[in-house]
Amino acid sequence: MSHPLRALVLALGLAASAPALAAPILLKMDAPTQARLGVVTAPLAAVRKTASVSGFARAVDPVPLATLDSDIAAAVAALGASQAEATRTRALNAADQTVSKKAAEAAAAQARADAAKLALLRRRLGLEWGPSVQAMSDARRGRLIGDLAAGRAALVRIDASSGLSHLRGTATIDLGASGVARAAILGPARVGDPRLQSTGLLALVTGPQAMRMGVGTVAPATIAAGVEVSGVVVPRAALLRTAGQTFAYVRRDAGSFERRPVVGGLADPAGLFVAGGFRPGEPAVIKGASQLFAAETPSKAE
Repeated sequence: MSHPLRALVLALGLAASAPALAAPILLKMDAPTQARLGVVTAPLAAVRKTASVSGFARAVDPVPLATLDSDIAAAVAALGASQAEATRTRALNAADQTVSKKAAEAAAAQARADAAKLALLRRRLGLEWGPSVQAMSDARRGRLIGDLAAGRAALVRIDASSGLSHLRGTATIDLGASGVARAAILGPARVGDPRLQSTGLLALVTGPQAMRMGVGTVAPATIAAGVEVSGVVVPRAALLRTAGQTFAYVRRDAGSFERRPVVGGLADPAGLFVAGGFRPGEPAVIKGASQLFAAETPSKAE
């Protein structure tokens, strides 16, 4: 089982310990009493949730990348010049020995040295910035650095304790009052985080929000893990917490209600998303739940 799916299963409470929770409790109540208590139900709607991994994004200083890109450009130019010189001197030496063999060999050696320097600089892209940056063409990398310099883009590193190197797609960065930024994941970062011991991901924020990701800025980030789980959202109004557990009432028939434990669950704007224990379409009590719970007390005392 992948890390994101395992985390989602545990968060939803679908673990082996689930049977240890309290069993459903059946409460019978006639229609007049229900009306007096103001009991109202609403059907639970089917929902599909995508598992996600939470972490944090930190804006990366792009100056070392810009410096390396400039060094590569200079090395490309130097290699072109030395290769041209090596070709010229070799041709002159072969034609009429206007240039000595020693000078031709020296020019060839210089061309080989320049080629080795350029290869090293290109390898440094992968060693320092990861394979995604190393795979970029010189033109694309140049455009990226131009966007970074102009504030049209920002490089961020995303880390999480669960590990992220297998994830792709888009990350959502919460900038608080400044809104939300979308970051396109480029690939795994090359240097691990010593605190989280994670490889992390390198991502790119583009557009107006990039200006809000100044170097060193840290903000919460979420990445969809691509695993969908079916379930229902138990409305917040239906949730009842007591004795350290969370319950909800579901109408069984016209005169009875079942109080069921809400196992685990993921926070949702409307309540709790659960993948088990409740079925779509079941009528959950959204008003009068506390009154139903109070009505159980006399029967428990007897």
